[in-house]
Amino acid sequence: METDIIINIGIYKTLGIISTLVVGAWYASHRLTKVETEVNGFDKRLTGLEGRMDGAFSSASPIALLEKGKDILIGSGLKDYIDKNKDILISQCRSKNGMSNPYDIQTASFKFFDEMDFGDFDQKLKEAAYRYGIGMDVVRRIGGIYFRDICLNLYNFRPEDLDKPDDPQSKS
Repeated sequence: METDIIINIGIYKTLGIISTLVVGAWYASHRLTKVETEVNGFDKRLTGLEGRMDGAFSSASPIALLEKGKDILIGSGLKDYIDKNKDILISQCRSKNGMSNPYDIQTASFKFFDEMDFGDFDQKLKEAAYRYGIGMDVVRRIGGIYFRDICLNLYNFRPEDLDKPDDPQSKS
């Protein structure tokens, strides 16, 4: 003998189940966005590691361009681009970031170049990245280091000041 089981769900219970599923999906998507953001932070640390392993910049503090990094800076045309647009770039970076001490200047410079829209020049940078066998993030960091040094000089700091305590007398 067979018995059929009939489940009778009312309209309110159906709406409750659907609401629960929608809220659950919304919550999960926002959690995944947070995980993605945390992974992006890891990506920035990976940029530094890749640049150091490629011999483009030093791992010692303060971060500085090595010979390969200087070659990439010049060979990619990035040095000329930064030099020709220096005043505009400084103004844009300054408007988005605080630049009152060496650490803030370095952070602002790196962030600015990580997010910069190079427009038509971007294609030339991609070709250079391919030619040198590095990623675009390393090319951007090379530009950020060079730009950081320009900004440090503008504010009467030196790269060595990044290792000094935040003290008014350390601005020698």
